[in-house]
Amino acid sequence: MTDEIINRIKRNLSGNPDLDRDYLVSQLDFYKDHESAYEIIKEISRLIWQSLDFYLDDNDNESKKTNVSRILDEVIPLIENRDKKIALEKLENFMSHFNDKYENKEIHKESDFKSNSSITEIQYMRYEENKLSRNPKSYNINQKKNRVNWRKDVKINKMSKSDDEETSHLKEYHSFLNPLEEILFYKYIGLEKELAHIPFNEPLFDLYYIYGTLLLENDDFAKAEEYFLKALRINPVSSKTILSLADIYKSKTRTYNRFFLYNVDALKFAYKKEDIARAYRNFGFFYVEENQLDIAAVFYDFSLNFDFNKQAFRELEYIKSRGFNTEINRKDAEMIIESKNIQVGINPFVLDTLKIISADLEYKKHYIGALYFYRILYDLTKDNQILGKINSIQNRI
Repeated sequence: MTDEIINRIKRNLSGNPDLDRDYLVSQLDFYKDHESAYEIIKEISRLIWQSLDFYLDDNDNESKKTNVSRILDEVIPLIENRDKKIALEKLENFMSHFNDKYENKEIHKESDFKSNSSITEIQYMRYEENKLSRNPKSYNINQKKNRVNWRKDVKINKMSKSDDEETSHLKEYHSFLNPLEEILFYKYIGLEKELAHIPFNEPLFDLYYIYGTLLLENDDFAKAEEYFLKALRINPVSSKTILSLADIYKSKTRTYNRFFLYNVDALKFAYKKEDIARAYRNFGFFYVEENQLDIAAVFYDFSLNFDFNKQAFRELEYIKSRGFNTEINRKDAEMIIESKNIQVGINPFVLDTLKIISADLEYKKHYIGALYFYRILYDLTKDNQILGKINSIQNRI
């Protein structure tokens, strides 16, 4: 069975490293709960690294495994085997002597986690909405043609050591999972400096996110915040990172200003249903703490449109036991959510961008990439026309 799955994954590879990498990432998520997950994920990971060689010269040191990739190779199997204590110890030791040469040190404010002052703005890169200090190099939305140009030749901004040392202060270093995330970055955040992509074999985002998660589970809130913010500096539109930060401020600050604002942005950037539902559950928690149980019920109930989560059901039962109505009409719920200046459902820009990217890739016959984005779109919309697109493309591969 395992060999059959792996062979099917290999047959679906197109030979285009960009598209294959995104397809393989989608398969990592698809098979994460499979009974043979370890063997399947190990092989998929090998194929992902193999696809990266396309960008690198044979004699290029970037094609070799870095210290960051090596430590993650050690730590991830430990986490999967629930040996989180050992995983944390390994990362603690690694971080004690690790130097991040790609860190965006000047962009973010110093953390005020230890203070109890009221927070009036989100603590990460925020610029005037829709501001683009320079045109995107990799992905360009053309409003007239309504298409996205997805280029592969600028994925890595290679620099010599001398160039890196002399110009690093003029660059912003970022890494995104896919073109959708980079487009979200350009629309809502923008650049103050020149964009430089962190090389693929330096998975710094994963390093910081995983370390932050282990620290959070170990109740080391201040240090977890530090490393989640490092991850957010690399990918400021990562909804899962923003939601992890919200978890810290959910219980460890006196006011919920920052908790509320983080959830607003997580919802804006989210394109996975579980992240959208998690944000709405957090708003439910917020209004419980505000002693507005009728409003909290709206958010917990609305979250079930995206994820049938046991916690949401438990909270609704509690609110019902307090004498409040928990059966809310969808239209009424949307009006209440909108009255709180909170996004209703999926960000329309996310849906529009997914449609543009999917159609563009299908038009260019990049079928694996089109499938990847059509599947995200279908998961969000359950649109039968999108399902028809998926079935049609699968028959062509």
